[in-house]
Amino acid sequence: MQSMTGYGAGSAALAGVTGREVFAEAASVNRKGLEINISLPREWNALEGVIGELAKAKLQRGAVRLTISLRDPLAAQAAPEPAWDVAAIEAEFEKIRILAERFNVPFKTDLNFLLRLAEDAKPKTSTPPAEDAQTAVEKAVAAALEQLTAARQREGEALKRDMAMRIAILKKHSVEIAPLAPTSIERYRESLHTRLKQIGLPVDLNDERVLREIALFADRCDIAEELTRLASHLEQFEKILAESVPVGRKLDFLCQEIHRELNTVGSKSQHLDITRRILDAKNELERIREQVQNVE
Repeated sequence: MQSMTGYGAGSAALAGVTGREVFAEAASVNRKGLEINISLPREWNALEGVIGELAKAKLQRGAVRLTISLRDPLAAQAAPEPAWDVAAIEAEFEKIRILAERFNVPFKTDLNFLLRLAEDAKPKTSTPPAEDAQTAVEKAVAAALEQLTAARQREGEALKRDMAMRIAILKKHSVEIAPLAPTSIERYRESLHTRLKQIGLPVDLNDERVLREIALFADRCDIAEELTRLASHLEQFEKILAESVPVGRKLDFLCQEIHRELNTVGSKSQHLDITRRILDAKNELERIREQVQNVE
């Protein structure tokens, strides 16, 4: 079982380029389907399709963000250099001043002008073409997706254990409800007799009319079928938890079916202890449904 939430990162050296490498990050959150968003240098846009196919081969659901960049780890570890080359800025400034003077254009400067000069004076790092970077990009993305998948599997196993525990609690409630259901009829029979006596109608409990009323009540509050279906759904839920394929959609559907049976049992029941157990069961089911929303 995999969660849809996770993070992974990977890197690969660029062939023929000393010190520079491709760095890839992969992060995902839950979605109904598979959404892939890719961010990479403009020069590598041609590789977007290849990167998308790598992600589709690993993942089936979730909103996935893949960020690919070019970096120089050695330069990052070196001592920090001045943000701008002042001499280069002065040289560019003087060239523009002379040019403005030659064409008799008023030469006015402000902070924004200086900032633009400073940015333009920074040394530029060229990005290799896509065909030269493809192998490194694929390796970095594959490593990031591997880490992401491992993280999703770890969280998926935690979700699986939690849901299995809560399903066991639901099964316990279902087992405890079954023997309580028949007592509802006897309680109704006694209550009916008491009410009839209170209003001055001491009718024999074996009277046909009383027996008919009790029979109708028994039919209305019969929850045997619902409990059978509920037990079946819970067994199926446990079996699906053990599957090695994406099961999020199956579990989501089963949660709806379990909720439907619990609702029906709750609406039919006239027994306070059954009502309490149904409320507890619904609370557990709601926690399961929240977990299921993050299962691939």
